[in-house]
Amino acid sequence: MAFSLSRLDSSKALPDSFLAVLAGLAALLLGPLAAVAPRGLPVWAISVILIGLAGLARRDALGRLQRALPGTAVVGAFLLLAALSVMWSPSSRAGLTVVEISYIALSALAGGAWLSSLPGVEARRLIQLFLAGTFVGIAVFAAEAALDFPLHRWWNHVPADFPIADSNVPKRTAALLCLLVWPAAMALDRGGRRGLALLLPIGYAAACLLLTSRSAMMGIAVGVAVFLLSCWSVRAVRAALGTALALAFAAVLPAVLLFDRVLDLDAAPWLFRSAQHRVEIWGMAAERALETPFLGQGIDASRALMPEGEVSRFGIITDSLLPLHPHNAFLQVWLELGGLGAALALAAALLLLFGTARLEEREQPFALALFASGLAMVSTAYGIWQAWWMAGILSAGLMLRLAARTPAHDD
Repeated sequence: MAFSLSRLDSSKALPDSFLAVLAGLAALLLGPLAAVAPRGLPVWAISVILIGLAGLARRDALGRLQRALPGTAVVGAFLLLAALSVMWSPSSRAGLTVVEISYIALSALAGGAWLSSLPGVEARRLIQLFLAGTFVGIAVFAAEAALDFPLHRWWNHVPADFPIADSNVPKRTAALLCLLVWPAAMALDRGGRRGLALLLPIGYAAACLLLTSRSAMMGIAVGVAVFLLSCWSVRAVRAALGTALALAFAAVLPAVLLFDRVLDLDAAPWLFRSAQHRVEIWGMAAERALETPFLGQGIDASRALMPEGEVSRFGIITDSLLPLHPHNAFLQVWLELGGLGAALALAAALLLLFGTARLEEREQPFALALFASGLAMVSTAYGIWQAWWMAGILSAGLMLRLAARTPAHDD
C-alpha cells in the first residue's frame, strides 16, 4: 500500500512540475516576445488558457471561474452580438475576428481565476521570471533601436535599405512595453524597491522620446501623469477616468464630425500629416456609423467597407474606405456594433476600471496608470480587434493581477 501511494504521489507531482515549467516559461518569455515578435502574443494568450484551466483543475478550483460572473455576462452578451453581426458584416474574416475576441476573453477569465488561486510562493516565482523577461525585453528593444533594428529586420524579412524605424514593426513593441512597464513597476514596489519602481516607467517615458511611435509616447506620458495624480487621490482619478470613458463612447461620433466637417482639422497646417489623415478617417467612419446606429455595420466591417464615391486628401481610395480600421477603439465599436455594442463595451470597461478599487490602495496607482496608458493608445492607434494588440493588453492585465498576488516585502 505504501508503495502504491508513493507511486500515486509521484504521478501527481509530475504534471504539477510540468505545469510549473510551462507557467514559468510563459512569464519569462512575455517580455522578449513583445520585444522581438509581438505578433506571437496570441499564441501566448492561448497557452494561458491551457495553463489556467489545467492549474484550476489540479487544485479543484474551477469554481473560481464563477466569481467573474458579472463581467462574464457582459462580455458574453458582447460576443453574442458580435457573432450575430457576422450575418451582415461585409468582411470575409468576420467569423475569425469573433473567434479571436473569444479566446482572448477566455484567456482573461481562465488566467485571472488561476492567478488568484496561486499560493504566494508560486506567485513570487512567476513574478520574478516576468520581471527578468521584461528587463531583457526592454534591453533588447533599446539595443535594437540603437543598431537600426537588426533582429526586427531578420524576423520580419525587412530589407536593409528600408527605414524600419518609421514602420509599424518597432511601434508595436514600443506600445506593448508601454503597457508591461506598469505591472513590472508594481511588482518592484511590492518587492520593496520603490525607487526602482518609479524609475522604470519614467525611464521608459524618456526613452520613448527617441522613438517614432507617437502613440507609445502619449500612452506612457498619460500613464505617468495618472500615476502621479493617483498617488494624491485614487478615488478622484478613478472617477475622472470613468467619466472620460463614458464621454468617449457617448461623444465620439459628434466629436470626430466636428473635427473633420466643421473645424477641418484634416487640413490644419499645425497638425502633422498622419494626424490630419487620422481626422479624415475618423470623419468617414463616423458618417458610416450613423447609417447603422443601433447594430452597426457588422464585426470587422472596418476593413471591408466599400467606398461610395468618397475622396481622400491623402491618396486614392481603392477597394476599401478605411485603411483596415479607424484608429480609434470607441469609433470602431460604434461603426461595427452600433450603440448596443458601445453600451456593452462601456459596461465591460467600467467593470474593469472600478475593479481596481479591490486592490490595496498602494497598488491602485499602478493599475490606474496601466488603464490610462491603454485608454490613450486605443484612442489613436491600432485596430482594437487586432489579435496581437488584444493579447498585449490582456498580458499586461494578467501580470498586474500576478503582481497583486505576490506577497509584499514586509509580509
